[in-house]
Amino acid sequence: MHQNLENNYIIFFLLYFFTIICFFAFSLPGGPIPIMASGFFFGFYVGFFINIFSVLIGSYFFVFFAQNILKKFFNKFYLKLSTKFNNIIKDSTYEYLIIFRLIQGNPLFVQNLCLSFLDISKIKFFITSFLGLSPPILIFTYIGSKFYEIYEIKNINYSEIISKDFLLFISIIILLLIFRIFYKKKIKK
Repeated sequence: MHQNLENNYIIFFLLYFFTIICFFAFSLPGGPIPIMASGFFFGFYVGFFINIFSVLIGSYFFVFFAQNILKKFFNKFYLKLSTKFNNIIKDSTYEYLIIFRLIQGNPLFVQNLCLSFLDISKIKFFITSFLGLSPPILIFTYIGSKFYEIYEIKNINYSEIISKDFLLFISIIILLLIFRIFYKKKIKK
């Protein structure tokens, strides 16, 4: 299997990259599976590159088309929710969006649909999505690369996949962002 990948690396890379861009453009369920698969096929570093850019590009396509469809067919509903969401996050947009992307559990479809109600720039979308989605994508890509080691009959420990230090790091980032939100609100009063 890996021999075919090595012989046709560029073709497989491009085909896989565009396939998962389409996968994430439709925000289909089961996103960790292609993310782990790219870690398995391409290794940790190239797999992470494929994953983060395919998720960012695919999510942007989803948000862009959802905004246009919602504005066209549900204009009053869209404007009401859009105004409400934008007022909630206006003082700490970056922090809210990074936390929103960091917290796992809500499907990518729901995240992208909620983001389609916000008036945020492309730059803000890509920065906050990159920062918020990188930690879980790193974990799933790493797990996929470790699956290849299992495939090659190598030993793997749970502590190699998810360490306490990594979870502590993510928790500290979330707490700092929440602290910054409250601090901005306190200064504003």
